[in-house]
Amino acid sequence: MKRKNRVPVYLLTSLLFAFSAFLVSDRLSASKESPLSHVESYKIYYDAPTPAIIDEMSEYDAMVIEPFYYTSEQIEEIRKNGTLVYGYINTMEADQWNKPLFRKLKEEDFFVRNSKRVYYEEWDSYLTDITSPHYQQVMADEVQKQIIDKGLDGAFLDTVGNIDNEHGGDPQVLHEQREGLTDWLTLLKDRHPDLSLIQNWGFDTLATASSPYVDGIMWEGFHFNDVVYDEWAQNQIYKLRKVREADGVEVLTVSHQQPGESKGLSTANRFKHYHEPTNYNEW
Repeated sequence: MKRKNRVPVYLLTSLLFAFSAFLVSDRLSASKESPLSHVESYKIYYDAPTPAIIDEMSEYDAMVIEPFYYTSEQIEEIRKNGTLVYGYINTMEADQWNKPLFRKLKEEDFFVRNSKRVYYEEWDSYLTDITSPHYQQVMADEVQKQIIDKGLDGAFLDTVGNIDNEHGGDPQVLHEQREGLTDWLTLLKDRHPDLSLIQNWGFDTLATASSPYVDGIMWEGFHFNDVVYDEWAQNQIYKLRKVREADGVEVLTVSHQQPGESKGLSTANRFKHYHEPTNYNEW
């Protein structure tokens, strides 16, 4: 559907969000302060680095990387100017390409629906069961190996949104998966109290379960037209702002379309925005 008067609507919407954000303000005295609170620039890059790329990474406030490709020495070089480095951890899926990790999993670690594993053809991965104690231990060991031992500041927990997307139709399973997630996050925090965590999607899971454990939530696909005209998205913005106010969880948005308008809408809500015009494997 074509929408007329797009620019005036955008301006009005941005002003309304900015005004409401001003009313809410940053009253975080009762909540934790996220290490991401001072981040203004960040970038996501999932390919192997070059020395030139590593040098440029150190100019960002924060980086999200695939730690599989990095040594501890390279991480130290990225962090030389104070850059926060977060490593990708596929939390709710098992990638078949990651053979060393995949071989550690047992049948109980996969989520089974109608007697079959849930398979994602696009990613060649399987939905996992975060309630499995064995899976929790495997993933905690993976965080140790890829994040802690290499000296990263934190972990970027991808696919947490699968909890909402896959289990929203079954309240009992949804509750169990959220409890499993918080059990695993508790395990991580017990082992590594200073470990910083960013969760990808799973906004309802954040609000009901994981907000005390994470420092940031990422909203990939934060495109102006997809957000500003959508009632569900507007409700999520309101919800995320309330979580930010209550628990100090910073909101990071990512767009691949409409860079100016998407950033304007994000910053009007005091979120932190990043625009990626190509893909995460392009520097």
